[in-house]
Amino acid sequence: MSKILNSKYLWSILGLLISGLTLYLALQRVSLWEVSREIRQANTLWVLLAVMSVLANTLLKGIRWYRLTADVGRKAGFQRVISATVAGQLLNLIYPARAGDVSRVLIGGQDGREKAYAVGSIVLEKLIDLVAYALLAVVLLILLPFPDWLGRSVTVASAVAVAGIVFVGWWVSDAQRGERLGRWLESRKAGWLSIKAWRQFIDLVQMGLSALELVRHRKRALELVFWTTLVWLTALINNILIWYALRMNVDHPGEVLPAALLLLIGLMAGIAVPSVPGRIGIFEYICIMALAVFGIGKTQALTYGITLHAVVLLPALVLGAAALLWLSWRIPRPSSSAE
Repeated sequence: MSKILNSKYLWSILGLLISGLTLYLALQRVSLWEVSREIRQANTLWVLLAVMSVLANTLLKGIRWYRLTADVGRKAGFQRVISATVAGQLLNLIYPARAGDVSRVLIGGQDGREKAYAVGSIVLEKLIDLVAYALLAVVLLILLPFPDWLGRSVTVASAVAVAGIVFVGWWVSDAQRGERLGRWLESRKAGWLSIKAWRQFIDLVQMGLSALELVRHRKRALELVFWTTLVWLTALINNILIWYALRMNVDHPGEVLPAALLLLIGLMAGIAVPSVPGRIGIFEYICIMALAVFGIGKTQALTYGITLHAVVLLPALVLGAAALLWLSWRIPRPSSSAE
């Protein structure tokens, strides 16, 4: 039994079971013919606008990470950082445990110190996204009470965001804190490591944490807020555009904003749930549960979930594959020395 629990396939098996269950619940007592008919009747113009919004969202994420990586990003190059971001999104869809973020570190940094800085920049990126998530949850709470299935996820995310803000604020409040951390770690060297290896480890830790110091500079911090606002705004617009594409504004004219916001927060919470690649099943079932709050029937909600999922997923697959191909051409190969 312990071998099964410790197996590297456990997460995949759990994801398959959860996706299978949610897909079954999503399709239960739904006419697939009716769903397909409603999808075919979707307004093409609104769908194309949603695709453009998804593409803009992807580009904005890449620009934000490029600015977060500072000198490391400039050394790697704008195109490489953007491609690493796009490829990372694809790998996050396919593999568990945020493999795409690991790939970003490996592609964005050339040596150990640069990779450590890339790790710190991604941690800061995730923290600012958590803060944005918590703020949007507050806005949603003003519009309507949280459904029972969402409250705990929002609470946990908000607690992590507050803890992260406290830590970053404490870290950047003293410019000498990194040096003191280095001295503290040096006095607690692990006995099984050499002095050289331990000092290299300390240097990597300091380099990674130095990425957090970006928020000490007001101009850079405001720039980070600006790009993050655009990232989340385009994600919200995606939901609104699909709402109009399926003409849901006709029967539910005043509910587009709270519904789009609830969908955004619910789908972001669903990222943490194990699933098959692409989050098939979980994505659609979250849409059904979120739209049920507004009295929208299961058939229409499933139609919305499938359409939105396709609009978000297909560009990610195409762009991610293209980015991986481009990166495979651009990665330098070690040249063999002439004898």
